[in-house]
Amino acid sequence: MIRYEELRQEANLRQQDIADVLGEKRNTYSKWENCINDMPLLVSNKLVNYYHTSYDYILGLTNIKENINKDLTIDLNLIGKRLKLIRQENNLSQSVLSKKLGFPQTTYSQYETGKSIPTTLKLLTMAQYYNISFDYLVGRKNKQDITK
Repeated sequence: MIRYEELRQEANLRQQDIADVLGEKRNTYSKWENCINDMPLLVSNKLVNYYHTSYDYILGLTNIKENINKDLTIDLNLIGKRLKLIRQENNLSQSVLSKKLGFPQTTYSQYETGKSIPTTLKLLTMAQYYNISFDYLVGRKNKQDITK
């Protein structure tokens, strides 16, 4: 359960308020909040930093709402290295993993090399597949475990 709307309402904000924070149109944000469209990772990073909490909480991987005061900067090379490491630890080829996740192998390869940015939901799909922390994948924490 993605918590975009819940966090916005807890902060007593309108969709337009959050759209302004993100530098987007209200209609665009509304589609993300209602899971009609997939939020780009760099945009969801602004949201995580704004709410000072974890991706794991916002994306529903944990019910523990951490207060994180340090902003995260997305590092595509780190994400790529961690995706490759996790895949190799699970003895999977890019081809096999791509089929399991429903992504083209060339797209997945670009994620591992840092040449392409996965969307928030694509990275969430990977975190859920491996049952690991989204925050680990993006470099917010160094442990793979999801804090339950």
